[in-house]
Amino acid sequence: MSPILSNILLDKFDKYVETILIPQYTRGGKRKLNQEYVKLHRQMHKHFKKGQKEAALKIRKQLQKLPSIDPHDSDYRRLKYIRYADDFALAFTGPKSEAEDIKRQIAAFLREELKLHLSEEKTLITHARSDAARFLGYEITTLHSYAKHSKTKAGFKRRSINGRIGLRIPRAVLTEKCNRYKRGNKAIHRAELLNESDYTIMATYQLEYRGIANYYHCAYNMASLNSLKWVMEQSLTKTLANKHKTMVANTYKKYKTHLIVGGRTYKVMQVTVPREGKNPLVATWGAIPLKWEVKTPIEDQPQRQQWNARSELERRLLAQICEHCGATHLTETLEVHHIRALKDLNRYEGREKPSWVKIMAARRRKTLVLCRTCHQDLHAGRPLRHKRSRSRTGPP
Repeated sequence: MSPILSNILLDKFDKYVETILIPQYTRGGKRKLNQEYVKLHRQMHKHFKKGQKEAALKIRKQLQKLPSIDPHDSDYRRLKYIRYADDFALAFTGPKSEAEDIKRQIAAFLREELKLHLSEEKTLITHARSDAARFLGYEITTLHSYAKHSKTKAGFKRRSINGRIGLRIPRAVLTEKCNRYKRGNKAIHRAELLNESDYTIMATYQLEYRGIANYYHCAYNMASLNSLKWVMEQSLTKTLANKHKTMVANTYKKYKTHLIVGGRTYKVMQVTVPREGKNPLVATWGAIPLKWEVKTPIEDQPQRQQWNARSELERRLLAQICEHCGATHLTETLEVHHIRALKDLNRYEGREKPSWVKIMAARRRKTLVLCRTCHQDLHAGRPLRHKRSRSRTGPP
């Protein structure tokens, strides 16, 4: 409910910024030309007309180190505003003194009209050229490079990124996401996934990685996610190797293959689960291009309610796999074992927990899909006759 309540409360603030602040701090059609740049530009053309190419190119090098417009034009101001839930950011083109005035006016409005306190620690004034502002997991900065050129429609080369806004992945975010799969400086296996099938383990890693890669498609340094991919792949292979009591090298040999996506060949790992009369289930690790998508759409798309979507328990039943012994193609009906609460799994302190208790505790689930034999043994308090399998590769 937080985003909805924020939209209700801060709607008045949105209107204040849009109707009062933005008109107050927006003026001028475009910046004035830099007179020093204009003067040198004329000299360069004179040399070209006289055939003095070397002198003209020498001046051109000087021009490439000067802005073509006046960055301190006192008649030009721009203020832009964006908000997501209770996080907002303002982009201002103008002097720092006016930016401080804008901040004071915002703090006064929030305090007097909405009874909200503006956090001084989180509300910062950042120069985008020398530093970066943080917003929704991104760092926002102003790009600058004299060497980066691109051709215009007329065929001329010109500096293409100076003064443009760039989004990048913060180094701290990348480090934090890598540390989720590491202990110390090494990638480790994930013990909570050891009771899952190979299909589920690989699909889990792929979904987590795809979610991060999709979110940061707008970042120009998206290629830095290669380090996260390497750490996650090490953790994935170690998890599968630990489950099957084998070496990581054997895991690579078992699942490594090639996949062609968009005309490009990727080295991936795949788990394939054959199904009688149906297409096989395939979980793939990799084949996600880390390409900066400049034109990635950022509008939220309305999600339709899927009333016929299957529940997680229903999908587990349809998989036709005993989640204890891993038996498939069962002739007997699957049954679901329920417990009242997860805390009931802690009643075995001081004694060895049964294998089915360990599975439910690791999965954090109050249900367990079992074949009839395993379920009867469980309720009778007997050791489960069907030996638990750790080599199953089916879906959850």
